[in-house]
Amino acid sequence: TTIGLALTILASSVSADNVGWVDYLSENNVEFHDLPLTWQSGSKVPSWLSGTYVRNGPGQHTFGSERRHLNNWLDGFPKLHSFKFNGGKVLFSGKMLESKNYMDSVAAGELTPQITLNQFVNPADDWDMFEKFEIFYKMTDGTAYDNYNPMIWRFGEKNIENGIYMAVTDNPGGMQFNITDLSTKGIHLPSKLDLVTTGCAHPIREPGTDNSINYQTRLDLTGNSYIEVNRFTPEGGFDNPEPLTTFYPVKTAMVHSFSITEDYLVFFFYPIDVNPMEMFSSNFHIFEAVHWTDGLDTDIYIVGLKDGKVQHLTTEAMYSLHHANAYQTSKDEIVVDMCEQGHYALKDYLIREKLFNPPETSNMEYIPDYAFARHKINLATGETSKTVFLNKINSVFVNMFDYPMINEQYRGREYCYVYGTSMVDYSRTAIIKKNLCDTTEDKFWYKENHYLSEVWFYPTPEGNSEDDGVLMTIAFDGEKKQSYLLLLDGSNLETVATAYLPYNVPWTAHGMHFPEAQYDF
Repeated sequence: TTIGLALTILASSVSADNVGWVDYLSENNVEFHDLPLTWQSGSKVPSWLSGTYVRNGPGQHTFGSERRHLNNWLDGFPKLHSFKFNGGKVLFSGKMLESKNYMDSVAAGELTPQITLNQFVNPADDWDMFEKFEIFYKMTDGTAYDNYNPMIWRFGEKNIENGIYMAVTDNPGGMQFNITDLSTKGIHLPSKLDLVTTGCAHPIREPGTDNSINYQTRLDLTGNSYIEVNRFTPEGGFDNPEPLTTFYPVKTAMVHSFSITEDYLVFFFYPIDVNPMEMFSSNFHIFEAVHWTDGLDTDIYIVGLKDGKVQHLTTEAMYSLHHANAYQTSKDEIVVDMCEQGHYALKDYLIREKLFNPPETSNMEYIPDYAFARHKINLATGETSKTVFLNKINSVFVNMFDYPMINEQYRGREYCYVYGTSMVDYSRTAIIKKNLCDTTEDKFWYKENHYLSEVWFYPTPEGNSEDDGVLMTIAFDGEKKQSYLLLLDGSNLETVATAYLPYNVPWTAHGMHFPEAQYDF
């Protein structure tokens, strides 16, 4: 089996030809709708599989011109792909998200003035002074950055008639799309009077409800930054959230996700942030204005879901993009699990030159800054502690991964299993299952020259255990140079089903399954 072969890839040096890797990263802006897929021989698709699985990720980086090619993978304009399930049948669709800056760039045949994450492939192509003032003007009405890549979420009611399906990022607002045909319905932005400066790409569902929780950074009338935490009810939709609380942080920070328990929200504010005063001089490339401050701690803010009270604690300096889950062990102790990364990789990890040229030989070395870690917070004493899970199967994959995914029925509750995607030296990718209750049972799925992305866990209806369900993801077969839909067994990571796709899907970061989006076909 794939798992059996993979067990030979532990801590030793591994050579690979990276077959098809560049093809995996090729642009694809082709639009198509409801193409039936054929499962490969031997596939055993669960009869209960239904709903719609949607992925959001870069589809286009260039527009025909030789100038102003986007240099960071996540600067690519988002393309949505969907899979509609009806038992053993599945329909596949793909369509670019049509933001104003994207459509203007298509019409111009070249990237039009806007904020990006990194400089262009050729720094000589940078914005001139007139274009920089144009971007500055766009900032006043919220349109300088409308690239809502790479996350999606449903606000509003849990049905396709009234559900508000949004592409979101760390920029305020979001881009609404139609779940049925993936057409763009329009941008949602906060009022100019609200003085919102940042959002968060990962809303979170409040346990036991259909509410969503998210936060935004705002400016008060004196120019000081404060945090507003909002609860989005099904009745209020996206544009009318209920403020849960506000607080002034010791320092602002780049925060991409946070955690929730049955009673609390948990925010980690790291010693890294964008200096807004440098945006103009950095030519409106966000990561050129990002700074890590040595000597500062990470601030932790605990927010009560019932009363909005805020408690401030600190822990060691660290950085994480994605929290996995959190829960309470008692009235005074909170456990938070997260994937940690080296802050230094934020600016250049997804730069084209690095991403497109992975090494042919990898030492498969574990990097301590990249760890799946558990933080324990004592609300009574203010003490915090951190541990890294043991790697008892001696695989670099199972502790060095990102894009954590759990059974959402265990959100905010004590749990045992987290799934994720490990990318060692870019092209050695594996799907992992980490057993937090017994790390000797850690598992991973790896296949040479097959390239993997984030998974979604779909629980078996009325399943008997936490890991009873299937994982779904989009993979790429480098030998065939073709994308395929991959289903894995959530308990043992054995392959359940595969279906090759008529159009390739470039690497995407995030996706979500919407069980209410059901169609008869």
